Amino acid sequence: MAFFESVPEEQIPPQVKELMEYARRRGKAGQIGPIFYALAKYPRLIKAVVQASDELIPIPNRFGAAQGVAGMLISHGRKCGPCFDAQRKFLLKLGFDDAALDKMCELPSTLPLPERDRRFVEFTLRVALDPGGLKLEDFREMERAGFAKDELLEMIGVAAFWNFMTTMSSAVGAGSREE
Repeated sequence: MAFFESVPEEQIPPQVKELMEYARRRGKAGQIGPIFYALAKYPRLIKAVVQASDELIPIPNRFGAAQGVAGMLISHGRKCGPCFDAQRKFLLKLGFDDAALDKMCELPSTLPLPERDRRFVEFTLRVALDPGGLKLEDFREMERAGFAKDELLEMIGVAAFWNFMTTMSSAVGAGSREE
């Protein structure tokens, strides 16, 4: 028996259903992950996930598809299958093809994106996977490349969101598996 049980749709409180539907619409992948059903008994956690998404990844956002690519690569790097699959599905809807997405995962340095988007993805990925390795010079270099301080803070927010989601999804997912 799983440690965290998925709540059946008919037992989900109305306020949680609203939040889940909002997350489904906002995510643009057409579905929400199983984490939402495992968290459905805990409205404050569902609300925290939705609020984190709204606050750290605003819609519309200034980084467009690059933000989705960053989310996919962070999910890949942190080995979160559900997050990776959702971001990949989102990117396929935007017109990316499977081969390009596979290549991005294998070799992120070959991102087929405009220079500014590529730098956004590379920096956000680095923030997510090695924040302790950042140096003041990294920020200065991004500033020289034309990024404003508020944009850099937004990149940090995107990295923080995906670290949050991959941790929640992976840990809750592990507790939701049947043994």
